[in-house]
Amino acid sequence: MSRIYTILLILALAALAGAAGCLSTSFGEVTYSGDALQVHVENAGEPVENAVLQVTIMEVGALEQREAFSEARYIDLVTGENKYTIRVDLQPGSYKGFLTVFVGNERRASVIRDLEVTA
Repeated sequence: MSRIYTILLILALAALAGAAGCLSTSFGEVTYSGDALQVHVENAGEPVENAVLQVTIMEVGALEQREAFSEARYIDLVTGENKYTIRVDLQPGSYKGFLTVFVGNERRASVIRDLEVTA
């Protein structure tokens, strides 16, 4: 019996170690003010040069979505909180922001956020 528990424990630890990289980068607050989107990214791991921040903003209507903005840019992630400003002109309305951080070919973080733009 203890042999089976040991094997299960090793498998669980291996799965946890494999998932640990997915938790090293996460999105914090995402806000829109004036003519810019403020994006906060938390990096708990080592600093990363030339990561990619991909931002797509969809305008949400009654029964449809329309792409209002899309951009991908190279960013450097320092350990801790990172703040990026993305210039975009949005008209008053409801939007969904799709944000992703890639390091090499690996997707490190991804989130969908609701945005309300008022006049």
